[in-house]
Amino acid sequence: MTPFYAADAIREADRLAVEKIALNFSLLMENAGRGAAEALTRRFGKRNWTILCGPGNNGGDGFVAARHLALAGSEVTVILSEAREKIRSEPAFFLRNLEKTRCRIEQASSMEDESLLHLLEKSGGIIDALLGTGSSGHLRGGCARLLSLVPPKGPLMISLDVPTGVDPSSGVVSTVAFRADITLTFLAPKIGLRVMPGAAFAGKIEVIGIGIPDSEILPPPAVVGYGPEDAARDWPAARFDDHKGRKGTVLVLGGSERYRGAPLLAGRASLRSGAGLAVLIVPECIARTASVSLPEAIVLPSSGKDENSHDADLAISLLKEWAEKANALVLGPGLGRNEASHRVTEWVSRFWTKPVLLDADALHNLTCKVESPSSLITPHEGEAGRLLDKDPRSVALNRLENARELGRKFGAVLLKGPYSLCCDGTRTGLVLESTPSLAIPGSGDVLSGIGGTLLARGLAPWSAGLAAAWLHARTGSLLSNRRGSTIGLLATEIADNLHLSLKQLFPLSADREATCDVDR
Repeated sequence: MTPFYAADAIREADRLAVEKIALNFSLLMENAGRGAAEALTRRFGKRNWTILCGPGNNGGDGFVAARHLALAGSEVTVILSEAREKIRSEPAFFLRNLEKTRCRIEQASSMEDESLLHLLEKSGGIIDALLGTGSSGHLRGGCARLLSLVPPKGPLMISLDVPTGVDPSSGVVSTVAFRADITLTFLAPKIGLRVMPGAAFAGKIEVIGIGIPDSEILPPPAVVGYGPEDAARDWPAARFDDHKGRKGTVLVLGGSERYRGAPLLAGRASLRSGAGLAVLIVPECIARTASVSLPEAIVLPSSGKDENSHDADLAISLLKEWAEKANALVLGPGLGRNEASHRVTEWVSRFWTKPVLLDADALHNLTCKVESPSSLITPHEGEAGRLLDKDPRSVALNRLENARELGRKFGAVLLKGPYSLCCDGTRTGLVLESTPSLAIPGSGDVLSGIGGTLLARGLAPWSAGLAAAWLHARTGSLLSNRRGSTIGLLATEIADNLHLSLKQLFPLSADREATCDVDR
């Protein structure tokens, strides 16, 4: 897993490097700025760069980068956000070094907005070295002014360490922030670079080493990133002697007159992701035609007099009947919001002891932590807001804090969205895959089906949430790349193409492993 760190952990690592390894802080700043300049020269060659530099250490990194870019042949202009007398210590030393080069150095306060805007628009690339890990809270003064003048669709945009305006420890974004195409972050990735909304401002991330042996001085990470290597490790391996009973039975209880396709999508995704059996408990209005859409599933009607909704007593009776044979339950896709769905959710939360995933309308009915020791809830920001009694917008503004609060209150939770977060009260993981193509009807139902399969196959809820979200997002990315557009993808297509991502995890297919031909 990829470690992500809060700003205080990085500052402590810098201190330890100076104290215990006898590295000079000026050397660390020199290494950071030189590494950034070398990375930019390697990628883009000679270019006309404008570097926005603040008065602190991030500005010092910018001064070093400016010097090395100029030495490599680039034309460099440095704009100071604050008065020179505010620049002290190591940054002041590197500014004096920079003044000995042919770099142009300007004071923002001595330039009119029109002149600054013209300079920025004519640049071949703008480098943000204003605040770095010191960025938190609302921006003021020269930094805020410079960011307000950066063209929204301007030239190549680069941030050093962390985009200014993005809180490095949480991903919370100020009222104005630098939107980078690439962030060259020093020593190790910062949490705010891949937690929304900050992730939207970070662009691609490249880690620049600064001469510190990170394994010796960095603490355990506060957040871990979950990628393909982790999914390959966690995904249940195919066996030559597999049978459908060993591959897990997933119950899906959901559906209503309005949302007839939701449980079918969840069931379809559960089978496509490797479940041995999918059992759909649905109202009669869905059961009549469900076997046409998904003939591989077992379909159990759960309606009483009203064929368009569940009968709570019958649905609970079917859950009891299948409790011993089932390996996991997915509750909620298209379930509806009525007295029957509330009763079913309450019964499951109190009495279901097998692994269970709750999504969609089950979350609307959820009032307490589920008693099952292996439960996973998968809310989007709106559902998370209801569970926490908060405005969904406040959840979106600070996803990390709210995901952790959900984890403490409900156990394992997957907060869906770009770079989904999974928390279980003690650990926090983020999914290192994201695509806007997933923002479509039924997408969450597909994710629920995948998660149900992984729970049925024995994964712990935290790992199941991360692995399911990674597979879901990677499949969306692959299909979008194939189509050449993130627009118009259907949830059914995601379910039916999960094998594309699984093939990436396991390039040696089960067919090859299971070959039993005899050489003659």
